[in-house]
Amino acid sequence: MLPPLKKRDIFNFSLGDLGINLNFQLLSFWLMYFYTDVFGINVLHVGGILLVSRLWDAVNDPMMGIIADRTRNKIGTYKPFIYWGAIPLNLILIACFSMPELSDTMKVVYCYFAYILHGMVFTVVGTSYSAMGTLVTQDQQERAKISTMRMFFAVVVVITIVGSYVRPFVMGEPIVFEFIGKELLTLQGPSFKDEAQGWFYTSIIFGVISTLILFYTALTTKERVSEPVKKYNLKDMKNILFKNDALMILSLSMFLNTAIWVIQNAVSGYYFKYVVGAESLLTVFFQWMLPANIIGVVLTPILTAKFGKKNIFILGSLIVFFANFGRHFIPIPTTEVYNLFIGLSMVGSASMMFCSICQWGMVPDTIEYGHWKTGIRAEGLPLTFFTFMQKSAMAFGAGVASLVLWASGFVANTELPESALSGIKLLYNIFPGMFSLTCLIAFAELLVLPNHHKDNNYRGVKPPFLHHCIPLLLRVCVLQLGQILLVQALQCIKVNHILETGVQ
Repeated sequence: MLPPLKKRDIFNFSLGDLGINLNFQLLSFWLMYFYTDVFGINVLHVGGILLVSRLWDAVNDPMMGIIADRTRNKIGTYKPFIYWGAIPLNLILIACFSMPELSDTMKVVYCYFAYILHGMVFTVVGTSYSAMGTLVTQDQQERAKISTMRMFFAVVVVITIVGSYVRPFVMGEPIVFEFIGKELLTLQGPSFKDEAQGWFYTSIIFGVISTLILFYTALTTKERVSEPVKKYNLKDMKNILFKNDALMILSLSMFLNTAIWVIQNAVSGYYFKYVVGAESLLTVFFQWMLPANIIGVVLTPILTAKFGKKNIFILGSLIVFFANFGRHFIPIPTTEVYNLFIGLSMVGSASMMFCSICQWGMVPDTIEYGHWKTGIRAEGLPLTFFTFMQKSAMAFGAGVASLVLWASGFVANTELPESALSGIKLLYNIFPGMFSLTCLIAFAELLVLPNHHKDNNYRGVKPPFLHHCIPLLLRVCVLQLGQILLVQALQCIKVNHILETGVQ
């Protein structure tokens, strides 16, 4: 029996998510915008870069999981990978936001190389960090505390910083620190030669801070659970992944929720620049999301203790669905309507906290469940599968966003046609709503794990109709979503053709 974790231990480990997400969220929020509006790459090429890079991870991620499960080192099981990977990861981040003097073709080649390399190193660091969490504690309540603290650093802190303060910092504008609409402090942003230089120096700052935090977490975190080196064959790998029904459903939810984050983050800059017509409101928007996210973080452990992680996850998904769909039909940018837009966004953002904290809180549970069900103990392989689903969602989200923008007639730094504005609004509101609904339907069909268990007594119950019901429901949702996307894409292409040729 392990002694209880100290608050300091929970803090030190959870802080690592801040280091990882300073790197990840800067890319997630701003790389697509940087490539199109600053580096000058066609939006369709950008979609290809993001998509191909993540497809490579289909090979890269499982390999890392197997290596991690078979590696032991005197300083720890997973800690060495964090030490080895932290510096390269953040050097590549800086490379992604660099603008070398190249031809248009070589620009695309450079971005392909940098982004693929970033994905490979991110797998090493991100997978190792998540897997290390399974060796910190096996207690459910302690894991719930860690999950909550991680989400606080990853979402509340990082997204507020990246969403609210990066753009004015890059543009050399006043950086206004507000909370619930009340101005606390105003600082003048630095003066850069141009926007490109601003992004370069921003990536350096984020990279240095991220590296220091990751080293601190690795140095101060103790892997308290001792596990033997895993040696399993191809059949074992199949059982570890596909016989674990809880892992499969949770992976699907991870995919859909990541796609929501990626699409909304990727187009948020476009939304406020082109649809709202006021880029400065993006800073105000994310400052209002800060208290919403804090509320979500505070409420989640209280609600999950009373109602269970699965039920709160389902509730959060339902609210996210209604918040996004409701927001889509709000005209902008009048002040009164913008307040309603902010209000719905705050409700949706707090509910996304429910989903994020709950799903990450259940990741170690699915590993324990898989051990109980298959008799094979493996942390690295399931966690790399989660990572793979995340990266697949990043590729999917970025690919969908790029395709819709291209088909709707988007051209950076120009006055956009109505079709392009509609495409941006669709991406920002309707797509996330549909993904959240699909996630809710799939997740509600599975009693993943009991909300509380003792002595590894997993009694995961599957209704006898589960394997028939879930595929059917998913097919219906996917077909419906595909129909919506196809109709929208055809409409956008038609409008774009009319605008270019004048022929109906």
